[in-house]
Amino acid sequence: MHSNLRYTYPPVFTVDAAGGFPPQHQAAGIEPPLVPCWTLPPARVRAKTRGCGGISSAVCLLIMVLLIVFAVLGLGAYQIMKLQTELLHLKQEIRPQSESSTPQRLVGHEAEDFMEPKHTPAAHLIGKRQDNRLKTLKWESRLGRAFTDGILYRDGGLQVNETGHYFVYSRVEFQLKDCKQRDSLAHTVYIKRGERLVRLMNDHREGFCQVGSTEWWTVGSNLGSIHQLMQYDWVFVNVSQPTRLSYDHLSNYFGLFKLP
Repeated sequence: MHSNLRYTYPPVFTVDAAGGFPPQHQAAGIEPPLVPCWTLPPARVRAKTRGCGGISSAVCLLIMVLLIVFAVLGLGAYQIMKLQTELLHLKQEIRPQSESSTPQRLVGHEAEDFMEPKHTPAAHLIGKRQDNRLKTLKWESRLGRAFTDGILYRDGGLQVNETGHYFVYSRVEFQLKDCKQRDSLAHTVYIKRGERLVRLMNDHREGFCQVGSTEWWTVGSNLGSIHQLMQYDWVFVNVSQPTRLSYDHLSNYFGLFKLP
């Protein structure tokens, strides 16, 4: 007895695993067994997520560029600090070497390069007591303000060691209490060049005191001018009456110096 109820079967698909249903089963009228196949719910479409946590691609690109810039700047700063450190170490290594090698460099140069600058040849002599028999005056060359620098002094004369232009000067002072009408005083600077005597300057005085006076009279004579002197020239000072020279060494002097 067949029931009028109809059962609703879920939709199924048959699969012919062996090239179709076997013929014996088909002849017997046996229906092939049904293989259940459930259909899955339609796949949900996943929403496309935006990159960088929901941030737009333009902002994300800007952030990446900034990160790259900061990384480059940091790397550059690191390189600069590294170079500065290396330069400091290099300076510390070079300094002791340069100090230790300074004497070695000095040895290789000529001695003249490291000599002190040459002084201008000069001499200044001051008066002293004279021998009354000699008209060529003697001078003090070491005491007081007297000095010789590059000039040789001997027996009243100054010897020039370099040819050139020199300023030569001399001053003498005479003191006398009695004099004659024809008395005169002569003051001369001359040079001795080999066997020759050459007069450079001369001063002649007459009538410097009153005849018959009992007072002391003082008269001075000054000479000074530029001359061309040769190497090994000797320069002297003569006076006509050495016995009448004053004893004040500041009033009697003689000297010369080379012009540049």
